[in-house]
Amino acid sequence: MPLLRINTSVDALRQSTIETLHKKGRQILSEEIGKSINYCMVMVNGGCSLSFGHEWNQSTAYLEVKNVGKLTPDHTSRLSNKLSQLIEESMSVPSDRTYIEFQESERHLWGWNGATFAN
Repeated sequence: MPLLRINTSVDALRQSTIETLHKKGRQILSEEIGKSINYCMVMVNGGCSLSFGHEWNQSTAYLEVKNVGKLTPDHTSRLSNKLSQLIEESMSVPSDRTYIEFQESERHLWGWNGATFAN
């Protein structure tokens, strides 16, 4: 149910970096949102054409966190902190060059296994 999409301008991501983003990203989603890691999905897109402010040629990242159900202010605050740390530590993208968008969805708006989570 929770999805973390990582888009970054960083071109050549090492396989070990990608693996870290997947592993730690799933773990952060599961722990902070309180859902089984079995349903957490992470998508990593490197080499995206992204710009941020006046400095278009510096590394930047845009993350999306989508969730079936509520994301409280406490959830988003903790997720923002932990995900920013993950991005900075694994890809050297400063947290002040990273945006994170949070999105809540109703259960009938997510499909899985031939049905929706409303079923």
